[in-house]
Amino acid sequence: MNIVPLVCLRNTRLFDGKEGNSLILEDLQKRVEKDTLLYVLDFDGIERYNPNLELYQRLAEHCILWIDNGPRRIDDVMDTIMAGATNLTLREDLWSSLTIPEIQELTDDEIYLDKTRQVQEQRSLQQVFSGDIGTILFDETAVYGSFSKDRIGNQKIYLYAGSLEKLSLWTEQGISGIIVDLNKKQGAV
Repeated sequence: MNIVPLVCLRNTRLFDGKEGNSLILEDLQKRVEKDTLLYVLDFDGIERYNPNLELYQRLAEHCILWIDNGPRRIDDVMDTIMAGATNLTLREDLWSSLTIPEIQELTDDEIYLDKTRQVQEQRSLQQVFSGDIGTILFDETAVYGSFSKDRIGNQKIYLYAGSLEKLSLWTEQGISGIIVDLNKKQGAV
């Protein structure tokens, strides 16, 4: 199972988790090994449509980036890729005319859809795209006990978790990976 550390961007500042402490780039580089996959949750992009593209470029010099910045158009996806993303999270609630095939033509990078709202509202996870599109969930309680390896097959599902305490449960249920705040990840990243 992959364990991916998460950093957050809010008001152009870097934090070591969703509710974490302020972090400077040099400290991040000390805490995270070179070429580690890093989940970047950019609230400036998601909430205000103002992604931190320049900071992505600086982060990409040290880490492999999985960026979640709320793109709303195909041009936004291209800008994010050019700024250093190798994995992307798309949010259907921000992009009503989302066309996955068009994005797949644009990039070979891994694409994930945030399905948190769907799971919270419907209490189920319905996959509408091929196995090439992964799923990200930001509410571990919404999925607690609702997955089995048989049901999700080879679908890539990543779960944001508050801790790594239930790692064996998530592995048993077939979750591909856990995204956890950098400040909560045990040991060196």
